[in-house]
Amino acid sequence: MTSPLNESMSCFLIKVDPWVLEPIAFRGLHVLAFKGLHALTFRGLHALAFRGLHVLAFRGLHVLAFRGLHVLTFRGLHALTIRGLHVLAFVGLQALTFRGLHVLTFKGLHALNFRGLHALAFRGLHVLAFRRLHVLTFRGQHVLAFRGLRVLAFRRLHTLTFRGLHALTFKGLHVLTIRGLHALAFRRLHVLAVRELHVLAFKGRHVLDFRGLHALAFRGLHVLIFSGLHIRTLREFKVLCL
Repeated sequence: MTSPLNESMSCFLIKVDPWVLEPIAFRGLHVLAFKGLHALTFRGLHALAFRGLHVLAFRGLHVLAFRGLHVLTFRGLHALTIRGLHVLAFVGLQALTFRGLHVLTFKGLHALNFRGLHALAFRGLHVLAFRRLHVLTFRGQHVLAFRGLRVLAFRRLHTLTFRGLHALTFKGLHVLTIRGLHALAFRRLHVLAVRELHVLAFKGRHVLDFRGLHALAFRGLHVLIFSGLHIRTLREFKVLCL
């Protein structure tokens, strides 16, 4: 072990002449200074500084800093920062931030945020939001919303809504509604209603109702009723429109 006189002399040499490499050792403490390089070791702690580079290591903790770059590692935790970029990783969690971009991943969960754009994915669930556009997907179900437009798709069910327009499709059933107009189609059944006009068609049968006018056509049978007037034709006769 060096004497106090030798330790003071070592310190004196470092301070007076920086060009001289002179280490210090005292009870497990080791210090070195040489041309801007500074190194320290003490009971598992290691520190180093050289021209803007700073490094530290202590019991699983590792820290590095160099010209705006900062890196940290501790027991599975990893963190990095450089010029507005921030990255973090910890036991399945990954996070990133850069100029308004935010990204996160954790146990199958993925999330993203960038200038008003929001995206999320988790176990078959996918969500996207951008300004007025919203999109959702989950186990075969798809939902979309955009400026009053609403769209839904689930297995065989499809639904659309837009400014008074409503449309639905399900297993061969089609339904539409817009500004007083109602239309329905199912297999061979077709129905239309608009204001006072009602039309029905089913397996060759056609029915019409409009302001007191009633008309029916079925397999060669034609019936027309209008203001007390009744006209019927069968097979060889035809109905003339008045």
